[in-house]
Formats: sequence, C-alpha cells, structure tokens
Amino acid sequence: MADSAIRFENVSKQYRLHSGWFTSIREEAARLAMRALGRKVEVDVFWALKDVTFEIAHGETVGLIGSNGAGKSTILKILSRVTVPTTGSFTTDGRVGALIEVGAGMHPDLTGRENVFLNGAIMGMGRREIARKFDQIVAFSEVEKFIDTPLKFYSSGMMVRLGFAVAAHIDPEILLVDEVLAVGDTAFQAKCLNKIAEMKEHDRTIVLVSHTMPSILQHSSKVLWVDHGTIKRYGDPDETVEAYLRHVKQQGETQVAEPSPAHDSPIRITALSLLDESGAKRDTVVYGKPAHIELSYLCTATVTDPVFSVTFHDIRGQPIGGLTSRFDGVRLDGSERSGSVRLVLDPVLFTRGSYSVTAAIYDQRIQRSYDVRARALNFMTDGPSVASREISGHFVLPHRWEVVAERVVEP
Repeated sequence: MADSAIRFENVSKQYRLHSGWFTSIREEAARLAMRALGRKVEVDVFWALKDVTFEIAHGETVGLIGSNGAGKSTILKILSRVTVPTTGSFTTDGRVGALIEVGAGMHPDLTGRENVFLNGAIMGMGRREIARKFDQIVAFSEVEKFIDTPLKFYSSGMMVRLGFAVAAHIDPEILLVDEVLAVGDTAFQAKCLNKIAEMKEHDRTIVLVSHTMPSILQHSSKVLWVDHGTIKRYGDPDETVEAYLRHVKQQGETQVAEPSPAHDSPIRITALSLLDESGAKRDTVVYGKPAHIELSYLCTATVTDPVFSVTFHDIRGQPIGGLTSRFDGVRLDGSERSGSVRLVLDPVLFTRGSYSVTAAIYDQRIQRSYDVRARALNFMTDGPSVASREISGHFVLPHRWEVVAERVVEP
C-alpha cells in the first residue's frame, strides 16, 4: 500500500546456534568427515521470527512489546538493515534512523566527533549535511566537553546521548528506538521524549520498543505484541497492553510453597491471597474499592513480636512500595501455632496494570528474615490508565486540586 511506511510480509529469521567449530576437535573432525561423505550435518537452529506480517502507516507511532527473546530487537535489526530475513520480504518508505543498542554504529577507538560523522554516514547522511548539523547534534547530546575524547572512555549513558542525537537529527521519516533510552538520566529521557513528540507532530513514523508499559501507552497510537517470534496481537494500545499484562500474569503465577521440613525457621508463610471487601478471593482489584492482602503463617516455636511485610512490584519486578505491620503499630502474638494477618487497602490506589507481591516475616528488630516469598502473588488492577495522560506512574496519590484566587496587594 502507498500509505505504508513499513511493511513486513511473511518474514522469518533463523539463527544457527552452532556454527564453525564444535565443542571439541574430535566433534569438528567428525563433522568434516560427514560433510566429505556427503552426509547431512545437523545444526541446531533458532527461529527468532516466524512468518511475521504487519503494516505501519505513515505518521503512526507503534509500541513494540513482548518478553525478552520474543523477537522485538530482531524486527528492528531487519528494519535498520543490520540483518536480513531468512524468508519473506519487507519494505520501508523513507529515511530510517535507528537507535537499537548502546554503541551501535560507533567505534570505541574513535572520538565522539569522529563517531558523529561515522554514525551519520552509516545512517545515510552526507558529510556536508553532518557538518551543517554537527553543532546541533553535540548540543543536544550534552557531551560537548568530551566530544574529542575516544568513545571507549564514555559511559553507557553518554553513548546513548550521542547515538540518539545523531539518529534524531538525520531528519528520519522512520525512527526506530529500542529500550536503550532507559540508560539515560531523567532529564535526558524527557528531552528525547520531547523530540519524539515533535517528530510525531510532523507525521514521522516511530517504532518504540520498551518494557515500560506506561511509556508505551503514553506514546503509541498502536501496539504490536510479539511472543516467541510470532504476532500475538496488534491494534488498540489499551486492549493490547492489557492482554499482554494478563498473559504475563498467567505465566508468572506461582503458588506459595509448602514449608520445607528442613526449614529451621520458627515461623513460615503458608499462603498469600488477594481478597475483595467481602472476603472472596480475586485476581483483579478495582481502583477506588477496598481490597485485602491476606498472609497466613505457621509457627513451630514461639516467636516474639514477628513483623510482617508486603512489597509491591511492577510488571518488570521492580519494587514500587511496601509496608510492614510495625509501621501501623501492630503487635503480633507469636505464641499461636497458626494465624493470618491482612493488609487492608482502602481504597486501592493502583493505576491500571499488572502487579506482584512479595511477602516476608522478620524478627522484632526487622533485621533477620524468618521467611520471604518473592513475587508469590500476582494481580491486575482495573482502574485509570496512564494512556489518558491525565495520570502517571503506578499510583493515583491521595490529593485534591485547589484554585487559589490571586491576591491583590494594596499600594
């Protein structure tokens, strides 16, 4: 189609897991002998992409999501012509700018200045064009003091700055951005996102790879979900991300293990549950409604004032907040053989998404761990989405807005 900036048609990509020499001289000699006899030598292969077909229209920003090894980076490498498909075909309509990995298209022994010209040339810029834009590129990258220093002395963040600055200033019709932007500091990330917003206003086509779902939702007009080299879903950002999060939740669900007889801790966690306000077990909570995290335990000996802890994690497993029973002054009788405690969330303040819970029991000084169950409970939140851009982050903080009347100062 004439309106397509990017088009994949039945693209598959195969990698050989064993090439060249085998693990020993004997195995390599056997392989060569088999080839000399005309026999087929079996080689392990891995299909990074399998019969992938999709189109991206001019001016669209498409978020590319999926687990590690799903095929996202392979798609970007094919689009940027770093590699070629094993089967199938693809087309791109317009100049492509790519930032697909830290240091890609740069040489560590060359200075920042030399790498600007090298990277720009790789992306299709002429020397005069690079020279004309050189000052803008360096100013954007904020590495002026180090521009004549060899790249091998740069931090990963400095390399990302320089690489993105070059990619953004070749005036690409198509911009490919991988997760590498997460390397930069917050101020530079904001500058990059502003640049991406500016490109969107000029109807540039952008493919953005990220594991950060709020970023994907805030910046994408469509989302493409890749799983094990195939397309699972492609379309509306909210619907696609929610389907992906539910898939991740199902894949990551684990039961709290029964206490091991060899475990010498005097108190152990036996169950972790998510309950609604009526006490029924749920796997989804609703923003603005109450919910309970219930932790059951078993004592094999008397424990003086144990402290219970709950920590929440985002979809990437990063901790985003937690509480202990001590914070609210709760004191527990550790002489009972078994029991349960509940963390009452009233109301739930999580934004829409997938979360997990780590539960732990500590001694009374909160120094020694009696038992820890990492990410033992997974749940979804049905609530406001960051795609609305009216909120950000994982929580809607307790708040209110007030309009303050302007005070007139008497002369």
